[in-house]
Amino acid sequence: MEPINDTQSEAMPETAATAPEGGSEPASAEAVEASIDTGDSENNSDRSDDRMPDASSLIAMAGMHMETQALMHVLLSVFHAHAWRSMGLVADYSGEVRKDMPSAQTAIDCLAFLLSKVEGTLGDSEKRDVQRRLMDLRMNYVAKMREE
Repeated sequence: MEPINDTQSEAMPETAATAPEGGSEPASAEAVEASIDTGDSENNSDRSDDRMPDASSLIAMAGMHMETQALMHVLLSVFHAHAWRSMGLVADYSGEVRKDMPSAQTAIDCLAFLLSKVEGTLGDSEKRDVQRRLMDLRMNYVAKMREE
């Protein structure tokens, strides 16, 4: 795994949030972080500590600070995990196990597509590892479909 540089570890870009007062000017990342830490914003007053942030927002913010190839490598892992979870073989963050086979098929297809795009940038062992993970997903998908 590549080390994270300073631009990748920023909480959010300055243009991603509006001012805490509800104004139209963007707030700085520091101001947004401060309002989250202190609970000053209106949105945080009814937010419980056990609620996770919106995952799609986190991925979008991280993606803005990554090169395309690095983002594609991260997405390989995201679709890999999503496929296992969608097949009902891994619990989600809340501990629930849900089965959504069409979603699993989409995740597997996306993983195969991304692999075809990054194959040239992978070393031999890394390429074999991703291909093996894709094959494991496909075999488990077929097995789960036979159960139905």
